[in-house]
Amino acid sequence: MAGPSIEKLFLQPLLGLLAEDGIKPWQLFSMPEVQALSSRDIKSFKPTEMLSVLQAAVALSNDPMLMLRLGRKVEITSLGTFGFGLMSSANLEEALKLYLRYAALVGPGPSFKVQKLNNGIALRIQLDVGNPDQKQLITEFSFSQIIAIAETLVNTVIETGEVHLNYPPPADQRSYQALFSMPVKFNQNYSQLLIPDSIIKSKVTTANAAGHVIFQQQCEELLRELNGVENFSAAIRRLLIHSGGELPDINQVAERLYVSESTLRRRLRNESTNFRAICDEVRNVLACEYLTTTQLTIAEIASLLDYAEAASFRRAFIRWNQTTPSQYRVQSLSKSQRVYG
Repeated sequence: MAGPSIEKLFLQPLLGLLAEDGIKPWQLFSMPEVQALSSRDIKSFKPTEMLSVLQAAVALSNDPMLMLRLGRKVEITSLGTFGFGLMSSANLEEALKLYLRYAALVGPGPSFKVQKLNNGIALRIQLDVGNPDQKQLITEFSFSQIIAIAETLVNTVIETGEVHLNYPPPADQRSYQALFSMPVKFNQNYSQLLIPDSIIKSKVTTANAAGHVIFQQQCEELLRELNGVENFSAAIRRLLIHSGGELPDINQVAERLYVSESTLRRRLRNESTNFRAICDEVRNVLACEYLTTTQLTIAEIASLLDYAEAASFRRAFIRWNQTTPSQYRVQSLSKSQRVYG
């Protein structure tokens, strides 16, 4: 559904889960299939490389339920901008629409197709990368995560619906049933979640109509740019906006775009911009969103945007918007009250 860095989304929770089972990080990266990655900065891992890490982790742990457990480790607040949008949604249907809209922008990974049913919807996963075993792992992770997010949003266990998986059942089907909460069927034509209307219409406990509208307004312009012709400026904005607040540096961005740093700088000059200007633009978008859709303090927002001191963030925000963060928050609140009061 789906924005933050690979490190935050997969690797940190995975290492924590393995630690619970008594497995150290060095043991994972000593596995032959991922040993070559041990000398790399984990923030630079590509999605295809992360699939190999997941497969190695399951083999090392000897736990076929590892991906289901990992999916349930998700914390919505760790999803950054995307998470705040989900939390402000009116119901699960609105949250799902937001999830699907962002899924195509976070880069390689699972995509989903929604099919309308008589009494609900089918959310069908579509995977273009990975071998069959890896596709099974990412399917289990994705479905487990989606259900966990939905249960967090409505603050209840979801038992209604069905999980369909297009591969044979494991030896221990009961564990699948326990971790998914809803009925699980194997050897199906598609891997999909069947979600009845009674669930998809469930209200989100943290719904905020004004905040959700503002969130969409602030992000729509950026989304339009990202959906247009992908120049280097737009590609960098896409990476930064989905970094979950931990903005990568220019070296990391260049690696993810498969170019050298010097080439990236040259291409940005040709587009009449530079890396710092794009970072400031994205920081401003995120700052405005945090100020209008959360109760985070100015110091907390500064930290999320990689500012060492709140005073530095305040000076930058004044330069961007000709007003202080506190004044912007008050003005936005007053505006939303006039619209929805």
